[in-house]
Amino acid sequence: MGAVEEEGLADRMRTVLSALLIIEAFFAGLYVAGLVSALPGHDALVVVVILARAVVGALQFTAGWVLINRRPPGVALARCAFLSSAILTTLAVGFNLAPTSVYPWFRWQVTGAYWVYVLGALWILSKKPPP
Repeated sequence: MGAVEEEGLADRMRTVLSALLIIEAFFAGLYVAGLVSALPGHDALVVVVILARAVVGALQFTAGWVLINRRPPGVALARCAFLSSAILTTLAVGFNLAPTSVYPWFRWQVTGAYWVYVLGALWILSKKPPP
């Protein structure tokens, strides 16, 4: 594969990653909106994790939008969004610190799969961007 083809592939992969970030942000918003009315009934730690999901969702949307528009801070924001989402997924799903629809016996498998996805995204983002 030539250098031009690799740059085209890297550009397409960044477009896919930016779309995935925006989609994840949408689902994070739905998740938080569904739990807002139940916040007073949860412990403080659970409320913090739920609100952190809202913040990370906003970061994911911003990163996806900036990345798809090829702005300079796009890659850095996307890396931060992917890492913060993976850490939050580990806390919320893996350690079961927030309400989730994941079955308890699949918590760590889902968390591990999400980390594989994030590490792949970080690897793609580490490639040299097209000019």
